Amino acid sequence: MNALTLGLDTGGTHTDAVIYNPQTRTVAAYAKAETTHHDLSVGIARALEKLAARDWPGGREAVTQISLSTTLATNAIAEGVSSRVGLIMMGYDADQEAVRQLVQKLPLVESVFVRGSHDYYGTEEEPLDEEAIEAAVGTLDPHVSAWAVSGFFSVKNPAHELAASRIIRSLSQKPITLGRDLTGEYDAVRRAATAALNAGLVGVINRLLEAVKKAARGCGFKARLMVVKGDGSLVSEDWARDRPIETVVSGPAASLVGAKTLGRGLLTPGEKDLWVLDIGGTTTDLALVRDGRPAVNPNGARVGAWNTMTVAVETRTRGLGGDSLVTMSKAGDLTLGPRRVLPLCRLADEWPQVVRTLKYQRGSGLGATLAGCFFLPGSPPDSGLNDDEIVLLRALERETPLALATHAETCFQRGQRFSGVNALKHPAILVSAFTPTDAMAVLGLYGQGSREAACIGAEILGRSLRLTAEEVAFRVLEEFGRLLAEEIICHGFDQDGVHYQPEEFSETGVFSGPLGRGKKGKIRVELGVEDSILLLGAPAAVLAPFLGRRLKGTIIVPPVYDAASAVGAAAAPIYLRRKVEIHSLPNFAGFRLFLPSEMIDGDSVDELSAIAEEKMAGYMRTLALTAGAGEAKVSVHREDRRVRTEEGDVMELGASLSFAVTEARPASSRAGGYRPGG
Repeated sequence: MNALTLGLDTGGTHTDAVIYNPQTRTVAAYAKAETTHHDLSVGIARALEKLAARDWPGGREAVTQISLSTTLATNAIAEGVSSRVGLIMMGYDADQEAVRQLVQKLPLVESVFVRGSHDYYGTEEEPLDEEAIEAAVGTLDPHVSAWAVSGFFSVKNPAHELAASRIIRSLSQKPITLGRDLTGEYDAVRRAATAALNAGLVGVINRLLEAVKKAARGCGFKARLMVVKGDGSLVSEDWARDRPIETVVSGPAASLVGAKTLGRGLLTPGEKDLWVLDIGGTTTDLALVRDGRPAVNPNGARVGAWNTMTVAVETRTRGLGGDSLVTMSKAGDLTLGPRRVLPLCRLADEWPQVVRTLKYQRGSGLGATLAGCFFLPGSPPDSGLNDDEIVLLRALERETPLALATHAETCFQRGQRFSGVNALKHPAILVSAFTPTDAMAVLGLYGQGSREAACIGAEILGRSLRLTAEEVAFRVLEEFGRLLAEEIICHGFDQDGVHYQPEEFSETGVFSGPLGRGKKGKIRVELGVEDSILLLGAPAAVLAPFLGRRLKGTIIVPPVYDAASAVGAAAAPIYLRRKVEIHSLPNFAGFRLFLPSEMIDGDSVDELSAIAEEKMAGYMRTLALTAGAGEAKVSVHREDRRVRTEEGDVMELGASLSFAVTEARPASSRAGGYRPGG
């Protein structure tokens, strides 16, 4: 019996669960549930319950691994909801501008500056002030949930970080994050921020993992839990608990792995480069697969205001999805997003009475700025509400859903100001209006919810131009396809180092930019891409032909396209990287090798490289075991640093050795599928 993997992904709209066979690379079963943003574990439990009701060869007993892709760490950083931590900083200048800004931007961090430093070569300049650390822990430990430790030159010599960790551990039971454990790269200030953010996420991720395990056990799944990192690789549950920062951008990363997996058999022989568009309810993520692996951002994952030092896939995100707000000007110009709203077809499915209101608005002559829009209560309100939101929440206590037109009229009669939908930002208020999902419902391409409500909403939008519901819906999907093509073109130019913003796409898929708008037909420029475009997400199959009308290229919609991230979570490999440096010593008096836990001096780069390969082979295999790997393969890539003197001699300056470890996996067959477009 083949061992199976259960893949889980928490997306913006749905939580997906799949049963994946890694030997045949096929999906045996899958299920969906709505993502519960107030508590992700609720949506996960519902998805698992639906999946457990399905049948597949071997049943639940054949599932030996659960792989989770989660947005929790990303959202916690972006929303600033991590736990309070203590940050011990050694060798930092508290008066340095970058350090001051770091402290100001970390409101939930108690920063403590301690004497103790090393120089660029790893030699101790000032001994560690151990008494200061003891005093800080004694004072702050009751008020923090975790500790972070960062030495300015800990990438060269981690001795002070290790000593500080021992002191904290002797006085506190709280989790400890060392900056050196997260990255071997320079930029001490970003390393300190990454360590602090990681420490703040430990409790958050632990609660989620415990909830997932509890839900899995409740559904009869007894398997080890693995988590997808931001670079698209897997790590063990314990690894993720210690290094939750590495799970940022986990969703887009899993999506790329899913794209690569589902695209097998659909690509031409030797095709290893892909454009991947993952179209969700709120956003569309564009990313690249290069040489068979997800392309990573060399500068680290950026989440909100933080540019972390965590290796993660490089993505381009746009506020464009199936639930994006659609507006139409009197001239017929369409705007999609970036705001997400509840589609009218889904609103009417739960509150059928809104259809009657929509019919009245259609016949009343109300303009599209007032008609076809409703309000509902969202998450429990707290501080931060503006005046419009306070007034609206009070009105929602009397009537839900509340038509925008009704509320605007009430405000006018009472002399109250109402600024409109754009003034409503707080999640305590939800908006429902016409969306691309409604457009699909109008055209019979989306089978859920009330098609009648969607059709009336489209008629209201197109009334001033005397457009039918079908004409409005087709225009919306045409615009969606144009915007997808625009994202690919802009990102393609960015990859080539060219800043470019397209101006206009014609109705025939011909692009007209600064070379001429093409209104007189004198200049015609067609743009396309050489690499295949793989579409993922629930609307992928619907939008593929609309993208194909705008951009030349091969467009692939793989099987199970609407659960690709869950497939990616199940198919993700274990892959770890570490880099060590060899530097020349002052006055070229030999060389120094900087290993994770020690420094070694030698007479030549070759000598130290051989030592590094021997020691790091064992270190990487131990690391792989910690990450959950079985049999591991270690590879190394060496880059020498040399300069040529005026006399023509070559002088050695040092070298960088990059080590990678992958889990050995058995060969497997290719999945089938179909390849539309072209």
